[in-house]
Amino acid sequence: MKYIILLDFGSTFTKAAVISAADKKIVCTTKAASTVKTDAVTGLNNCLKNIREQIGAPETKEAKKLASSSAAGGLRMAVCGLTKSLSIAAGRNVSFGAGAKIVHIASGALTDFDLAEIARNKTEMILLCGGYEGGNESLLVENAEKIAYSQIACPVIYGGNSRISEKVQLLMRQGNKECFLARNIIPDVGKLDPRSAENTIRSLFMQRIVNMKGLDKIRQEIGDILMPTPAAVLGAGELLSVGANHVPGMGDMMIVDVGGATTDIHSYAEHKPFEGVRFIGAAEPYAKRTVEGDLGMRESSDALCNEVGIMKMAAYTGIGVEHLQASVARRVRDTGYLPDTEAEVKLDQAIAHFAIRLAARRHCGRIERILSSNCNRLQTGKNLTDVRTVVGTGGEIINSQDPAALLKGALVNRVDEPDVLLPEKATMYVDGEYILYAAGLLRSYDEDLAHAVLRNSIKQW
Repeated sequence: MKYIILLDFGSTFTKAAVISAADKKIVCTTKAASTVKTDAVTGLNNCLKNIREQIGAPETKEAKKLASSSAAGGLRMAVCGLTKSLSIAAGRNVSFGAGAKIVHIASGALTDFDLAEIARNKTEMILLCGGYEGGNESLLVENAEKIAYSQIACPVIYGGNSRISEKVQLLMRQGNKECFLARNIIPDVGKLDPRSAENTIRSLFMQRIVNMKGLDKIRQEIGDILMPTPAAVLGAGELLSVGANHVPGMGDMMIVDVGGATTDIHSYAEHKPFEGVRFIGAAEPYAKRTVEGDLGMRESSDALCNEVGIMKMAAYTGIGVEHLQASVARRVRDTGYLPDTEAEVKLDQAIAHFAIRLAARRHCGRIERILSSNCNRLQTGKNLTDVRTVVGTGGEIINSQDPAALLKGALVNRVDEPDVLLPEKATMYVDGEYILYAAGLLRSYDEDLAHAVLRNSIKQW
């Protein structure tokens, strides 16, 4: 087999990357307007047509084909746990790690408002979790009963205290709800077991939730869609971090992905407390993903500017307040807008800068200073101070004249922000060919090849 074709069916574009197995490099990339709402085969055929022009019809036909999808905006999930600091934190990590978009979070006893919001937000899956092994049972059973006899129609994944797994599943069946059992995601204090729940979520999403028109024809052409796009990107970063077989990885690292509606941060580092600090809360996974739905270049640029402060944004860009407000409103209204003046380019760079800065600080851990005879500093969240590599992706970063300047928003000045657990310095790389999703897919087929392609593709800036 000479070539491997890696495809992604998104809501905006259908993308493809062609890999030479012999050279371990990208031969070409292409994209076509997405047609997932009408007939996804059209977008696929347009990409394959472009590929045939590059490598020839026989090679295109014979190539191995793998695909991911983020069509319809991704998997819409609700997380229902017991406490914000433990089961909710762990449930968020599991959901994001599986490639989901969280549309509702409920902690403690479920209320009528929670159930109404889960239904209103068109939730496609619920993760019900909480309780160490042998721990809390009554509140989990109560929440399971409320979900079971509600009007909510989506499947439920139960990843809590396993002593009541069968009881939860029975309740769901009595309420005509589908229920899938996973291992407890927080089996004991300081322990996290996300894989079983993540795999259950991904499998169900790929088998039943992805509902693109033309999916049956796509399966005939290329086989099943393997995973959600965000999960592919997360897996690619993990491979880049840890390496493959005898080839070392890049170590602790972060990936920053700035999009039109969201800014995603991925981090890869072992869970460890900052020196001299006591850790509290749920254990953090090695590979962690967070999604900030109010920090984006277009749909959510107004929310971002409101958080930064319109006066601060005006001062940073040198653009008048009225002009700035009109420009941001235009971006929200016209998500396909491309900057057409120097001032508009500067505003886009400012939006990206603050999106990265805010998203990185939401993603990382923090130190809280307290007055106690036993301990005066507590850590919540993930310690990323040892990260030495930051990889940027997304159009605004890739097309920037100085992407490293933008990516420095993920760094911290320890003097100014002593309690923010981000790195002070790092080497910056750019995924200029949008290869991360493709490498994540390729990893499931040939990990060594995927790692080589990644290292050959990302460029130091």
